[in-house]
Amino acid sequence: MKAFLHRSAFSAFSAVAVASLAWASPVAAQPLPPASEVIAKYVTAIGGKDAIMKLTSMTSTGTLEIPAMGLTATMEVYAAAPNKMATRTTIPGMGEVLNGYNGTVGWDLNPMSGPRLLADKELEQMKENAGFHDNMLYTPERFQKMETVAVTDFNGEKAYKLLMVRKGSGTQSTQYFSVATGLLLGGETSSTTQMGEMQMSQSISEYKTFDGVKVPVKLEQTAGTNKMVITTSDVKFNAVPATAFDVPAQVKPLIKP
Repeated sequence: MKAFLHRSAFSAFSAVAVASLAWASPVAAQPLPPASEVIAKYVTAIGGKDAIMKLTSMTSTGTLEIPAMGLTATMEVYAAAPNKMATRTTIPGMGEVLNGYNGTVGWDLNPMSGPRLLADKELEQMKENAGFHDNMLYTPERFQKMETVAVTDFNGEKAYKLLMVRKGSGTQSTQYFSVATGLLLGGETSSTTQMGEMQMSQSISEYKTFDGVKVPVKLEQTAGTNKMVITTSDVKFNAVPATAFDVPAQVKPLIKP
């Protein structure tokens, strides 16, 4: 629902010497803040650029739940500047799901489908997702477009709705930032997967401060009819081992010289 509605009030006045006169008097809508201003407020809300730039890596641990399946898995996520990321998800009765990007190679290792190298748009999206400082700062050079398009309600909170288009992959997303706090509340985007394009929505909540930077510790993600809940129990900065981004042994034979 649009937050600002243009309204017109019509009044008619009579006078002895003139005919009735009617006119519209629209109530001016408050202009939307530019996306750069919304992002700047968000960066300040999570700790500020100086605090963010002091970080070189991050380790987070927690759980991933799929309520419809009664499944709970453990997760470890590693990230490092400028653009490295790796995730290990351990699923009871199934094994480990590994995916990552080491700055050059992107991979996925799943007990159901085996080892796989990422390519094309899927690789480009993984590269974008691995941007360590870029993703916390929403570095404008990484986007074709960043525009505030509305003020709306998101999960019961008044939010600025931003339309964003990534420069590399062309991926379009909408992100919702709290008008009151500046914090990111969630968003919607499409993601290229092994099964094709998938529409995804996220709800982000329960921010906690680690080493001077606020991090959301609860994320609810919906893709189609599937819902996942990711709960982070701990975050450590600047303590990721270099081996965290090693390409898994099963994936290495797929890399062409």
